Amino acid sequence: MNRRRPSRTLLRLFSMFGLVFAIALTALATWSMADDRRGSETVAKVLDVEHRGARTFLTVRYTTSHGEVCQADFRVSVDANRAVSTGDRIRVRHARSDPCLRVREVGDQSGWLIILVAVALLITFGILTYLSWRRPRPPLPLRYAGMP
Repeated sequence: MNRRRPSRTLLRLFSMFGLVFAIALTALATWSMADDRRGSETVAKVLDVEHRGARTFLTVRYTTSHGEVCQADFRVSVDANRAVSTGDRIRVRHARSDPCLRVREVGDQSGWLIILVAVALLITFGILTYLSWRRPRPPLPLRYAGMP
């Protein structure tokens, strides 16, 4: 049974595309985490609580450090906030560049997951790119060539 091997050019294109994607993903994830760290924490008032199966979604209103009033929806990930009700106050953290769009609970560490995935993809596609672009090694000599 003859198995057809993928062409070297196809492997090179796939590995380069994957490497560029992984570099861009790592850069964006790093920028997002840095922007989130430059943001600030504030107290938000819970306007609405919605339960969808095992998930809880909150609608909150808060004022940023620059005086901008924002309203945002997000999924609850911190166990202490799963039992909140309308009118309660919780602590939220917002990003510096988009304070009304990028908000999460204080204590939510889910942002680190994307960085771990990005670094894993970067390492994987880096190794694949190295293997597809390196010079092929010459075949090993036969040990017992010409032996009866």
